[in-house]
Amino acid sequence: MIISPFTPLFFEDFKSDGIESRYLQVFATTDQILLECLCAPDETFFDFVVSGTTEDGQSQYSQLTHNSWTLADGSVLWFAVISGLAPGIYQVLNPAKGITSHLFRITNDPAELAKTTLIQYAMKDNKQRQDAVFIIDGMRYFFDFRVPGGFKDSGWTFAVENEQFITPESDPIELFALESTQKKFTMGGQEGVPVHFAEMLNRLLTCSYVYFDGVRYARKDSSVPEMNVQIEGLDSFVFTQLLQKVNNLNPTIETSNHLIMRRIDDTLYRVTSNTNNRIIK
Repeated sequence: MIISPFTPLFFEDFKSDGIESRYLQVFATTDQILLECLCAPDETFFDFVVSGTTEDGQSQYSQLTHNSWTLADGSVLWFAVISGLAPGIYQVLNPAKGITSHLFRITNDPAELAKTTLIQYAMKDNKQRQDAVFIIDGMRYFFDFRVPGGFKDSGWTFAVENEQFITPESDPIELFALESTQKKFTMGGQEGVPVHFAEMLNRLLTCSYVYFDGVRYARKDSSVPEMNVQIEGLDSFVFTQLLQKVNNLNPTIETSNHLIMRRIDDTLYRVTSNTNNRIIK
């Protein structure tokens, strides 16, 4: 069994010789955490469970409802969506396989969520990767990954691709011009984040469709997350990633993607509403 590396939870036991990061992964109560597992045709799948404690001290332990879909090569995709959890601290386990995720926290605190960015991502088809499935039974699925950080005004840069003609009087005449805006996305607040958050960011930016709080961006050229060390010896960092906003969009694809990503009514932790397909806040 292989857990898709695009699943926005971390199951690996990361070891280092530094001081462990104190950052605890955060999701909103409205986020939908997609868990995908790929199994060989003759492999037995064992259900995952969610275990945790709510903010009011109640213990939670529930088995996830999994769906399956058989791929062309005979392997089987098992997937489940984790949603509707009360605010608290949780982890995902597979007792039969001895698999345990890192702890994560569910919150509905608007002040805390305002300091985070929801990144939603998917491929245009299932031909790009062998370790994840994005089109299941004809429907596109998006992964939700929430991180601390956002776009700072100081991280904007501007560019233009143009062609000019210079008259005999040395006056420039614009023949062709197309402007673009690049922005640096900063991931990590005062506490910073572990390095595997940057690994996930670098991975998800390989996807065809990547939305930061509902606005579509793409990696600028071959840029990758850049590490900024906050405190020497502390395994918690701030990362910056150069992105470019995608402006020339296919209306049909964008409408479909936003309907899939929205999933909830009105503007709760989303930049879409019931009457507008996109609102940039």
